[in-house]
Amino acid sequence: MFASETRMLYVGPLVATRRHAHHAAQVVIAPQGLCVEDGAGGRLHVGAAVIPPRMPHRHGACAHAAMLFLDGDDVASRALSRHAAPRCATWGRDAIDVSVPRDPTPEMARALMASILSAVDLRQPPEPRHPAARRMCAYLDGSDPVDLARLSHEAGLSPRQMRHAFARDVGLPMRAYLRWKRLRRAIAAVEGGASLSAAAAAAGFADSAHLSRVFREQFGMTPTQGLSSITWRTLD
Repeated sequence: MFASETRMLYVGPLVATRRHAHHAAQVVIAPQGLCVEDGAGGRLHVGAAVIPPRMPHRHGACAHAAMLFLDGDDVASRALSRHAAPRCATWGRDAIDVSVPRDPTPEMARALMASILSAVDLRQPPEPRHPAARRMCAYLDGSDPVDLARLSHEAGLSPRQMRHAFARDVGLPMRAYLRWKRLRRAIAAVEGGASLSAAAAAAGFADSAHLSRVFREQFGMTPTQGLSSITWRTLD
């Protein structure tokens, strides 16, 4: 797994997941094909798919694939979310022709990310976020625990206006945003060599069981499948 500030790239075998949804947009390239299912039970067998952020889905297993996660703050993710549809019939991108290397180096991973993004139709770029939303995200990214009174002051909004503006501009409730950020911190801690228990504590989860439950909700697999058994590398 290769990680940058707002993007994560996994290359290797995929395990079958439970139905889940997360803050990231997801681009999957599976040369041998992959079964994808949406939240309503619709199914699609594709060689490539773009799964919009916050859309319930699950996928089957395959021997080799690339999976690019684009954090909801990423410009590409925000562009994809503008045309999001809940049915998997709209997710297929079999026209994407990208080679997926085995055991890629960091340089190969960067090139693969660039190839995937250039092959995906991002259409028009997203509109800039409201300044208040940018201030709120900047505060939430750097503060844990969160002082809601200070956040309201930073945003220049009442608490009610703050929650409404955040959900409208960011696309999900503030609590869900914080949960995703804590997951990213847990991933970074594991990347640095921490155990799951230590990663849970460092990221602000009550314990490893809490981290495991949230991880399954977000990724449809256990942390052992998604973290402990994978080598992580940071892309600058």
